[in-house]
Amino acid sequence: MFAKQSDYKARLTVAPEQVLVEFPLSPIFSLPGEAEFPSPPALTHSLFHLELRLADSVCDLQAITRIIRNDVGLTAQLLRLAARTIEESPSKISAINEIVVDAGVQNVAALVAHTRSLPDRLTRHAGGNAAERFWMHARLSALIAEELAGQSSKVGQEEAYLAGLLFRLGDLPSVLGWEAVGSTTANSREVGVRMAKAWGFPRALTDVISGDRDICGVHGSLALLDIATDADIWASRLESLAEREYEARR
Repeated sequence: MFAKQSDYKARLTVAPEQVLVEFPLSPIFSLPGEAEFPSPPALTHSLFHLELRLADSVCDLQAITRIIRNDVGLTAQLLRLAARTIEESPSKISAINEIVVDAGVQNVAALVAHTRSLPDRLTRHAGGNAAERFWMHARLSALIAEELAGQSSKVGQEEAYLAGLLFRLGDLPSVLGWEAVGSTTANSREVGVRMAKAWGFPRALTDVISGDRDICGVHGSLALLDIATDADIWASRLESLAEREYEARR
């Protein structure tokens, strides 16, 4: 059970007698890359439901995994947590549920305490809810990438899902208004690679975020890039069709 949403503290029911034990935020926070980039926010309802699941006396791993992987901000935060707390190959892309288990519920709860919700000013922007559109596009791309990977023997579905979800990571600073990030000459791909490296993402994901086929060809992540690219294109088409249908009905 946690404090109110505006004042997160990591609290878990850990004893059979249902005794509440409060844990201070561990030294893993700050997470990798905070000197260079702000921490990404998450959707308010994602944080709320994740809090509830983590407060259960018996945590539902499947539900926790589903909430995290459906939110691009929470997924990025969990990958940063993995980079700080889990010893593994820098090229390995671990499944979200594996990271949750390896990192431990206590650290995941502290991660929720460390993650801010997406500000209302961004979700209610007159320009068309750019931040929410970014979150929705990331998830749609991830789902399409997962489906495409199911038809391939070269790429695992979990790897494809994460690649699709984070493919446009470099657009996040402009969506969130991180004015101090990058330079005026840096494109979103370059910014995305810097973010992925600073946050300790697996190399294959960093390569995909770069969008560079030559780099991916060298490191063996070309098939993953192709799936993420196709998924991004299909997601954009579906969104465009949905928007046109909506306008036609107005």
